[in-house]
Amino acid sequence: MEAVRNIFRFLGMGVFFLSMALFLFTVLNNWLGFASATWLSGPFWRVYLFFAVSGILLYILITFRRKKDD
Repeated sequence: MEAVRNIFRFLGMGVFFLSMALFLFTVLNNWLGFASATWLSGPFWRVYLFFAVSGILLYILITFRRKKDD
């Protein structure tokens, strides 16, 4: 069971870091205009922030969950 929790915990952190990188890349693209891909346009930054919040919440909920007293 501990292995499954670790997988989901690292999945949450992976989603968080990947979506934050895509968010920063999108913001830089809107500022500097170096690519014309649709997934780097303005409306997609909301999607990346949503995934960042979801990933960090997954990490927090698994890492800091209540443990039963033995």
